[in-house]
Amino acid sequence: MTAGGHRPPLQLCYTAAANVHMLKRLSIVSLVLIFLITTSSHATTVLRLNLEDLVKKANRIVVGRISDSRTFWSDNGKLILTSYTIEVGETIKGQASRTVELTTVGGRVGDLVLHVSGMPSFAQGEDAVVFIENSGSYSTVVGMGQGKFTVTNGEVSNNVTGLAFPDGRPGKPLKLPLDNFKSQIKQLVGL
Repeated sequence: MTAGGHRPPLQLCYTAAANVHMLKRLSIVSLVLIFLITTSSHATTVLRLNLEDLVKKANRIVVGRISDSRTFWSDNGKLILTSYTIEVGETIKGQASRTVELTTVGGRVGDLVLHVSGMPSFAQGEDAVVFIENSGSYSTVVGMGQGKFTVTNGEVSNNVTGLAFPDGRPGKPLKLPLDNFKSQIKQLVGL
């Protein structure tokens, strides 16, 4: 202390520098905690769609097998997109064709990966029933994971993990025999 009861200027600078350093450390720790909390609970909020809603919204409904995929940057360079080619075995609604190209948001380009919670992805050789709508210049899945039904051992099931709904209730995946599922869709389409 000086004769007037004040700290020397050097000590004030040291105290201020220590406080700034402590604030920086707390800020970094807080940001890391916020990041960990928010990334562990991510879900994409979408409208809840029942089978009738999926049928109404879909321009096309196809049963087919995934034969090819390619991942690329969107035209504006801001999103990674993946396009899948579906070899169509049956068209339940919409214009019939031998193949359909379907595009989703997400995928890997080099070392960069974009994952969107609730966005469906497809595996090469996978059999699926897909509800398709037009979104700009692309065809995509209606209702994200709600509109993609994987076919396994004569049954269909969808995956609604990663989706949140405005009413706060969790999504319930649908699982039933493929023939029953197709019959329900055809009845809703009016076939």
